[in-house]
Amino acid sequence: MKSGDAFFVKKGATIVEKFFEDPLCIMTFFIPDSYIQSFMRESHLVKSSSPSLKPKNELLIPLRVDSIMTAYFASLIPYFYSDTKPTEDLLELKFRELLLNILGNPENIDLKNYLLHLLSPKYDPLHQVMEANCLYNLSLEDYAKMLNLSLSSFKRHFISVYKTTPGHWVQEQKLNHAHKLLLSSDKPINDISFESGFENSTHFSHLFKKRFGLSPLKYRKESEASQIS
Repeated sequence: MKSGDAFFVKKGATIVEKFFEDPLCIMTFFIPDSYIQSFMRESHLVKSSSPSLKPKNELLIPLRVDSIMTAYFASLIPYFYSDTKPTEDLLELKFRELLLNILGNPENIDLKNYLLHLLSPKYDPLHQVMEANCLYNLSLEDYAKMLNLSLSSFKRHFISVYKTTPGHWVQEQKLNHAHKLLLSSDKPINDISFESGFENSTHFSHLFKKRFGLSPLKYRKESEASQIS
């Protein structure tokens, strides 16, 4: 990302890494699915619309920033320095203005398709949140919080969709990713363990051996030897 960029970040997909020493300033809006769904149903921009294409799987959707969007962002800055807190009605008005500006630009068709997808009776954020975050060292409580569910409700819903427990599913995704990295890269075991979301390399090695029958290092060596022969 660079100065002047704008993105729509899907639920459960926020990662920020800073690779430079210059000051970084980001204006962020958090909009619940329920509000977006209500807005989309009421907006005249989408009353007669339906998704023209299946939404893309990317977690970040780039937005077109034109002079209208730039002026909108500038109009918000004084509120951050005001001693008077904006009213809820005013905040909602600014949210609606933001969404109308974005959806009114035909270059933001990818986001429009995704937001229309949220209206589908089949829409369930569970897949998106789990698949976007399964390689991070998160607790089940973290996943439940991202989905705005209690821990017990999250577990019940997960089992009904995936037919297994969330703990077992997450562990399998991490091991599968680690297995792929082990065979397709020369990264050290510690790095593979970290990138696959395990707490430490010892725990990773124990689970890997239990699943694949060999320690990660020995598994890599035997795989390389079989390819040579």
